[in-house]
Amino acid sequence: MDIARLNFSHGTHEFHASLIKIIRECSKSTGKNVAILQDLQGPKLRAGKLKEGKVTLKVKEHYLLYPEGAEPSTRFKFDKSIPISAEIAHEIVKDLKKGARILFDDGKISTFVLDIVGDEVLVEADVGGVLTSNKGMNLPGTPLSLSCCTDKDLEDLKFGLEQKVDAVALSFVRTAQDIEFVRKIILEHSSHDPLLFAKIEREEAVEAPESIIQVSDGILIARGDMAVELGPDRVPVVQKELIQACNALGVPVITATQMLESMIFAPTPTRAEANDVANAVFDGTDAVMLSAETASGQYPHETVRVMSKIILEAERYTDRFSVHAAIQPLAGSVVDSVQYSAAKIAQHVGAVALACVTHSGTAAKTLSKYRPPTPIIAIMDQEHSLRKLSFFWGVQGVLIPKIVATDDFFQMIEAILKSHRLVENQDYVVITAGIPTLGRGTTNTVKVHKIGAPIERAGPSQLS
Repeated sequence: MDIARLNFSHGTHEFHASLIKIIRECSKSTGKNVAILQDLQGPKLRAGKLKEGKVTLKVKEHYLLYPEGAEPSTRFKFDKSIPISAEIAHEIVKDLKKGARILFDDGKISTFVLDIVGDEVLVEADVGGVLTSNKGMNLPGTPLSLSCCTDKDLEDLKFGLEQKVDAVALSFVRTAQDIEFVRKIILEHSSHDPLLFAKIEREEAVEAPESIIQVSDGILIARGDMAVELGPDRVPVVQKELIQACNALGVPVITATQMLESMIFAPTPTRAEANDVANAVFDGTDAVMLSAETASGQYPHETVRVMSKIILEAERYTDRFSVHAAIQPLAGSVVDSVQYSAAKIAQHVGAVALACVTHSGTAAKTLSKYRPPTPIIAIMDQEHSLRKLSFFWGVQGVLIPKIVATDDFFQMIEAILKSHRLVENQDYVVITAGIPTLGRGTTNTVKVHKIGAPIERAGPSQLS
């Protein structure tokens, strides 16, 4: 695994703090850089606690949705009542209209609105089923004014910043303003600067994703709620469109939900699931995500191994089947031109690695968007920035005590690569760096280096 996603829809802060501690300790002991993604719950619409734990909805029967904690009124004639969160009930009645659809339990149960009075909504079921307490609700086709960042999310976010999580995922994003609002909160409360991912699942976001992508550090394609909101038939096309849009801007994109769902209970996936993971790779996704498979499934280790094998096998054939469009460097950008050229050179000379010496990680991120077939090795002295690179396609990180300008610079890089068993004598490596200063934002050099060959000294007098 490269990233651990912590779902803040579940668990206490104490529970998550213990998980974060375990992840950091395991990451250190194994030498494997693992980033932590805090996934905020967002304004998840849910049924409340039902009196008998469940209620059976029947077609053409009427049901009253009312604020949890209150008593159902007698203004409507209905068969049974269903409590919903009081806070949410007060908000959604502002947006609902007669005829609007309200779905329960990931769309398994379907109702439509007959009438709205105060905070109560009368609905009729057109697809019945057994509804249990706290199951999710969806309102497809109803734009919601409900904030995507609840009071709970704000408390969870402050906790995540204290724990120095590497990235935060914001649920149910509708517009770019949602991302900008949360980014402002982060800047006001902490000097810690995690990546901010927008989860795309609402119809409003799907209809106009470009502005969201431009202000986000990454996108998470949340196919579960998206399928309920849009219908499963639209999800494959939307997935491809979002990935292409992110690829064009060099923005990392995660494809998520039910990728190996059957492995919750089985040691092997279905053929369709294997195809789903491979096709996400061919589409150009930076990462694929597991959910219940590893959170509560019976075969978590096997699931990670299987997903890894599928990814590696698919990547052997990306030159034949990938739909990732060729990207040209930004006009006038030195770092773009250097990294684009380095990717081409590495392929032409058969290099075993592309070594980026980078303070912030920008050089490695830039190189990643060109999808070189050569492994990208980011050599950095900032651990937090290094972990962020876990979200970018094809990047491995190597942490060193400090990046310093030295006459023996290339010899130092060779020693680092050898110590991590990334190269052998006679291998070619393409190195990019900012020479002579090695300062931030100074990447200006590409060098083809042969491991074990006589080392050229990289002193300032020669390289200035």
